[in-house]
Amino acid sequence: MNLHEYLSQERGRQASLAKAIGAHAPDISRWADGSRTIPFHFGAPIELATCGQVTRKEMFPCDWERLWPELATTLRRAADLVAPQGHPGRQPPSTNNIMDTVPDHTVIVVTGAPAPASES
Repeated sequence: MNLHEYLSQERGRQASLAKAIGAHAPDISRWADGSRTIPFHFGAPIELATCGQVTRKEMFPCDWERLWPELATTLRRAADLVAPQGHPGRQPPSTNNIMDTVPDHTVIVVTGAPAPASES
């Protein structure tokens, strides 16, 4: 979300954000309406004060990688951690049969099922 959207969601956010980051409320208003650019040294404080709702990547879409290279590295690392779909050597599981995801050699134990009736 951008700064303008964040500020418009709740009354008093502009003043509390100004206090939290050590800026003047009129400056924040100008940043939010686009009449002034956000100084880059306020990027991280704004992101922290908004609990990540307004990110540096959103505030500085053209420059964030250059200004904060650690963010680019972190995002690349996070993308590497995403597990690939499906299983190695198998087709991706179907959406309608959960048993497609269970390997053939697995033993399935059902608990809580009634015992079979004995023959007398």
